[in-house]
Amino acid sequence: MSVMRTSVSVVLASVMCLAWCAVVAADDDLLGRAKDLYRSAAYDEALGVLDSIAASTSLVDSVEVNEYRVFCLVALDRKDEARNAITALVSANPSYQLSETQASPRVRAAFKEVRQSLLPSLVQHAYAEAKAAFDRKDPQAATGFERVLTLLHDQDLASSSEFADLAVVAAAFRDLSAARETAAAQLQTAAALSARENASIGAGSAARGRPADPPVYRDGEPNLTPAVTITQTMPPAHLSERRLWTGAIEILIDETGKVLSAQMATPVQATYDKQLIQAALNWKYRPALKDGMPARYIKIINVRVDSRPDCSIAVMTQCRPQNSN
Repeated sequence: MSVMRTSVSVVLASVMCLAWCAVVAADDDLLGRAKDLYRSAAYDEALGVLDSIAASTSLVDSVEVNEYRVFCLVALDRKDEARNAITALVSANPSYQLSETQASPRVRAAFKEVRQSLLPSLVQHAYAEAKAAFDRKDPQAATGFERVLTLLHDQDLASSSEFADLAVVAAAFRDLSAARETAAAQLQTAAALSARENASIGAGSAARGRPADPPVYRDGEPNLTPAVTITQTMPPAHLSERRLWTGAIEILIDETGKVLSAQMATPVQATYDKQLIQAALNWKYRPALKDGMPARYIKIINVRVDSRPDCSIAVMTQCRPQNSN
């Protein structure tokens, strides 16, 4: 009985597969006929065939079917319908471009005009989706920001200066997303290793001692990419003695770009040193990379404070000598 049921199932599956293949083959034949009609300038007839294909389920989303609808509508000067068809094509795939060999100059001009008008809103929509993915810690956020950057470099948009700032922000979020996912993968790996080690020790054994701190790297380490500054605002200096002050602050940046600790490598002035250390704990960085992975990093920042009468108080800048005349 079970053998009979299996045989019936196989037969039904074969029949369904053959039926589907027949539908696809029929639609392919119809598309070929639509192309022939278009090439012979029978645009209305070609549209009728394309509409019959759209009524089926196999090629309803075919790019070629939609392309030839655009070709026919432009040729018939049905501008609004052509614009709607182009809008549907571009909205479904903002990076899509017409074939240079198949599309006429008139079609390419109409397509370019509509696409250029749509790209700004499509870029904004793509950025909003990528940012929402980033906020909910979706691992696909980096891919979304990469898609935004691809659109911003599109030849139909690259000449516009309107999105220059957005390109910088999208690139920063892409890198942060990638770093976050890398760090998450490291944590998962570390957790798996830890669980494996604990299992080998035995379920009843208690952990002894605290885990070792992650390694810390400095400039000069092989395969090390230093941390990149995102925000590094110095506090205002109000020093009673009017002269040039110099010093250096050393900060420890963790795998997420957060400052874990700060200390004066070379003091500037006691009161100002405290303000500087407090400010440093709020600085933000793009984390350093060791062999492509986020890592802890020691950064040394030289500090210059000029409070001489001939200068406005400034940090990390050098004052011009006072004119002797």
